[in-house]
Parts: sequence; C-alpha cells; structure tokens
Amino acid sequence: MPDTGVDILIFDGGSDIPTLATEDLKSGSHPFLVYRCQVIVLCVKLSNMEENLDELHRKIKDLEGQVAYLNAQLKQDNRFGLRWIDVPEAFDKDTEDAIPTLEEVPELSITTDDGKPTHILIEGDNYHALTCLNYTHQGKVDVIYIDPPYNTGSDGFTYKDKRFLDKYPDGTQLPKNHPLRHSSWLSFMSKRLQLASSLMKQDGVIYISINEEEYANLKLLCDSIFGYANYITTITVKVRHENRILKGDKPIHETTELLLMYRKSNKFEISKRVVDNSDPKDYIYEIEELVDNPKIIRLGDKDVKVFYPGQYRIVECEPNFKHLKKINIRGSIKAGNSSGRFHMSYLEERNNEFNVIYKVPNIGDDGRDGRYFLSRSDSNHTNGFYFQGAPLKKTDTKEIPYPNFLDFEQDFNLVGTEGGVPFDGGKKPIAFIQCLLKIAKGDRKDLVVLDFFAGSGSTAHAFIDGGYNGQVILVQAPEKTYNIRNGNKVAKDNCKGVFNAGFENITQITRKRIENVIRGYVTDKKISKILFEENLSPSKLTKVPDYLTTINELKKENENFFNSFNVKVIDSVLTLFGEISKKKECPPLGNSLKYYRTSFVGSNSASRATDNDKTILAQKAGCLLALAENTLYEMKKTDCYQIFKDKNRDVWTAIYFKEDYRPKFFNEFVAEVEQLKGIKNVYIFSWGDVGSFDSYFENLSEINLKSIPQPILDIYKSLNI
Repeated sequence: MPDTGVDILIFDGGSDIPTLATEDLKSGSHPFLVYRCQVIVLCVKLSNMEENLDELHRKIKDLEGQVAYLNAQLKQDNRFGLRWIDVPEAFDKDTEDAIPTLEEVPELSITTDDGKPTHILIEGDNYHALTCLNYTHQGKVDVIYIDPPYNTGSDGFTYKDKRFLDKYPDGTQLPKNHPLRHSSWLSFMSKRLQLASSLMKQDGVIYISINEEEYANLKLLCDSIFGYANYITTITVKVRHENRILKGDKPIHETTELLLMYRKSNKFEISKRVVDNSDPKDYIYEIEELVDNPKIIRLGDKDVKVFYPGQYRIVECEPNFKHLKKINIRGSIKAGNSSGRFHMSYLEERNNEFNVIYKVPNIGDDGRDGRYFLSRSDSNHTNGFYFQGAPLKKTDTKEIPYPNFLDFEQDFNLVGTEGGVPFDGGKKPIAFIQCLLKIAKGDRKDLVVLDFFAGSGSTAHAFIDGGYNGQVILVQAPEKTYNIRNGNKVAKDNCKGVFNAGFENITQITRKRIENVIRGYVTDKKISKILFEENLSPSKLTKVPDYLTTINELKKENENFFNSFNVKVIDSVLTLFGEISKKKECPPLGNSLKYYRTSFVGSNSASRATDNDKTILAQKAGCLLALAENTLYEMKKTDCYQIFKDKNRDVWTAIYFKEDYRPKFFNEFVAEVEQLKGIKNVYIFSWGDVGSFDSYFENLSEINLKSIPQPILDIYKSLNI
C-alpha cells in the first residue's frame, strides 16, 4: 500500500476500534486495515460535508444579519426624506416627572342655557394638552386646522432647548442665522403632529397654514407622519394685494400663503363645490347635415358617418339648452369621459384630415342620435372638438372639484375687527376657516374640530358663526405678551397691540374673543379717506406753512363728514386723512365654553408611575374622564366620588376614585348611580378588572362600567409619555 503521508490516525469510535500507527498502514498487516481504510475515507467525506454545511449556515446567518441591518437602516436612516438634528425640548420642571391631566377653571368657563353645544378651551402647552386629548378624543376628531409659528426668524417663535435651559429658562428665540433654527422648529412640530395624528377619525383631515420659510420641510415632515399616500394637496391662499408691501426686506413680495392638506386614510372623501348650472350661455351650436348619404366607416364597434368640408354647416344660435355646447378635447378630457376616450382611440390618428366631422352613435346622455366630433382646423392647431347636448337629467346646479387656489385677499384685509379683539400676529378670517370646513366635510354640521395653535380664537368664531352643532376644541399656551425690564412690564415687539389693550397672555385673548362671540360685541372700525397730499421735496419745504393752512381749512370744511382727522408724513408725502368711526353691532350667537388648564400629578412619568402616583391620578382625573364622555358639567362631588352630566342630554359620568370600598362609602355611590336616568358611564378605582363590581349594578340598564386609572396610563405609555 502506498505511503499515505499520515503519521497517526485515531478513531473516536469506541474501545473496540484500535489505534493505527504508520507502520501498520505501510505493511498492510493489520487485520482491520482494509475495513478501517474504508471507514477513514467515509469519515473524511462526512467530515468535509459537515464542515461545508456549517460554513453554509454561517454564511446564511451572516446574510440574514446584513439584511436585518439594512432593513433597520432603511427605517431609521432613510436617505430619501427629511433629516434634521432632533433638538431636545425642555418643559417646566414640575411637568418633567409627572402625569398630565386637566382641571377646570370654573370662573373662566361660560355657561348659557340655550341648548347649544359646549366648546373646549385648554390653557397649556399643546404638547401636554394633546397628550390628554389622546385619552379623551383618540380617533374622534373630524377636522384639525392649525396656524403654527412660521419660523420666519422674526415671528417670536421660541424653543426651550433642554441643553441650554440654565442659560435660557424661557426659551431661545430663533433668528434667521441660528444654526439650529430649522431643526428646533421641526423637533417642535414633529412631536405635536404625531400626537395630533392619532386624534383624527379614519375619515378625518388636517389643514396646516404655513408660508415658504418652512413649507418644504413641513411637507416632508407630514409625508413621514401622515404618509405620502394621504397627502391631498397644497392650497395657495391669496392673503394680500400685490401692491400692499409689508416689508421691503425680500426680493419678491409675498401675496400668498400655503395650506397643506392631509387625510388620515383613504376613507376620507373630499366634498365638491356646488355651482350654478342653469345658464345656457355655452349651448349655442347646431350642426346641419347637407348630404343625405355621407361616407360611413367602422371605428371600433360603431358605424361612424363622415362629413367633409362642404357637407355640413355649423350654425350659431341663441343660447338654449336644446342646442349643443362645443368642447375642446384637451387635458384630462382626453381620458376623462367616453367622448375623450373615443377620440383618442379612433380619431386622433385621423387628425391630419382637417375640418372633418364624425357623427358617432350611442355616446353621451343628451338623448341625441349621435355625437359630433370636429377634427382640427389646420396643422397650427393641436386639438379637435366635440359637440355635446345638455344631459337629459340636467339639474340647475352641478358639483365640481375645488381649486387649489383660494382668493381671500379682501377677507384678510378686513379681518382686524373680527371677534372684537386685537391680535398682532395676524388673524385668519372666519370665512376662510368656514371654507376649509366645507371643503373637508361639505354641509355636515356635527363636526368635532380641533385647533391646537388657537391664537385669537378664529377657529372657534368660525365654527360658532357657521352654525355647527358639534364641538370645537382649542388649545393655547399662556404665552406672555411682555418682558420684564428694570422691574417693569414692557410689551414684546410682536405683542404691542394686545399688551396695550390689557392682555398679558395670549390665552386671555382667545377666551375674550369666544366670550364676545357668545355674548355679542361691538366693533369700532375706522375708515380713512385722503383729503390732502403733497410731496415734500426740498424745493417745497418753504411752502409747508401754506400746506398746514390748507389742511386746517379742509378740516373745517369736512368736520361734519368725519369723526376725526390725522396728519402724517409718509415717504416724504404730507397727507391729511379724514377718519370715520364705523361701529358694527355683532349679536350674541350663544353656545357655552368650558375652560380647562393642564395640570400634573404624581412624582413620576406615566411609564414609571408608582401605586401612589396612580392613586393621585384617579383622584384628579375627573375632568379628563368627563371630557372623554362629553359630560362636562359637575353635578356633585364628595371625598369619594364625582358625578358629571351632559348639559343637553341625559348622559352621566360617575367616578368613584377612592380605594376605600367600605359599605358606608361605596353603597352611597351605588345609590347615587341608581337614581340617574339615561346613559351612565361609571368609572371605579381598581388595580385590575372591574368585573368584581358588576353585581352592584346588575339591575341597572344603560350602564358602562370602566376602571381607572390604568387605561389612562396605558395610552400615555403608548405615546412614550
């Protein structure tokens, strides 16, 4: 046997298999040699196969790991989209390790006995308010409209950067050259839009006003939060005249703002606008056939009559729905109806035959025996036409899509006196917001509408003025309108008007406007008319005394026509204004308002809540639970329970918030619930399921038994609060 080059082979097969030395292999004298050599070869092959399989498994594991890593990168490090530095946001110290809830401020609520809805105003940071609303209104909101800070660098937007809170406890203003200006704004908006998204109904919609400063960033942010497939449109809104320049610091004058529109899901159906369809002004044509036997060609499944020039005449008539309307085959019409599709399928290729009419049978709903198509007139024209009669089922109105351009220039120009409160930041006209509600939900009035950048309260005003019978929810932080300088209150640059009017924070303005709308108010608008103008060029300065004499004479001549006069020099032009004070009485519109303030309980966040934190939350959650059930009016409160009622319906919320279930306390609560007529939502403090309390209420109808506080904490924890 040839030398194998193997010195020693040792079988690990048991004691009956001997060890073979090199000399045995060389001599071939060992009795087990042949058999053992076969085993050796087999073992080597199996060993190699196992090694190959192990190597294959290792490679598969490596590839699986790489795929998992790449998938994670695609989710977390998506290069296509918006990327920014997430700037950590700081909140007041007593809110950082606590659980948010709501408490009513009774003296600021407004109650009327008119049977109309009660609306909600929450004072507090909208981040915390939106957290609370995720318990009370998750999946309940029809329409959200917000007008957030535009982050222009001069609009007063401040951000509390947690890393520099010691240096800037009230937040840092973000001028245009701030290195984290956009990242701070995106961090601010992202958290709030994520919370808002879960409040929307499946057929809900959100509008966001913005200008070009952050539009591109906001669009990508909304794509990531609401989903690109749920983007509906960007509406361009004309807000000022092209000659009304606010500042001269931009190369292009901004006359428009932008409005992003997203839906929650494909269950949202946008409404259409109804326009007049009773004017026959376009129905002015008739086609006269001048030959009895025109050429007939087969196009698709139709026998089409062909009329060449000289074989027909197009006659213009007085407008009447019995005639035809001429329609240019272009754009969406080419594929948007049966006439356009027929033209593109069969007649487009014949468009080099000019001024030919094709009469196609069995198209349209106008009751005629055929539809006339006219080819283009010459090579300089691109499109043909067809002639359509009025539909047999024509109505005096028709529905067409809304445009992505809205002209509210006049409304924005006259918005100053709306609501009877000043607002330096610029109000949104109520007609504009009512238009958005109509685009979103048509004529529906039972809407739940949310605005968590409430400002002057325009959304509530629009809602109440529009006769809506649902509910509007406003959120506004109590942003100060002043700074302290040398111990004195001094108006902020962007709040001079409101501070001078006596408002020390923005929420006061919001509430005052709602009160005005509910109870009525009077506006005092000044209308100015120019009575005298003179350019004060250097050569005319010597004539100023004469001009002033003329101005005094004009004042006397017009004193019966104007309430006051104002003399100004504007851009070197001496001007006399006559001013008329025009008062307008705005009648009360009724409705009611509940005023809440965000508050905080416990010593830990929701995710780390202790039993003590949970006990305190149960005792302080009354307003939160009442808001969730829309039973906003407290009827009774003891040391153990609270009872709330809806103002206009027999719907109740009863809350037992103590862990003390001794009969003298709990039986009193049960007795109170038994007296309630109508729907009863009963909350009981429990460390687990409330099923053990069923027997107490088994004889009552229309009762919903629920536990607290764990469901509140579960929702907060799902939000990572």
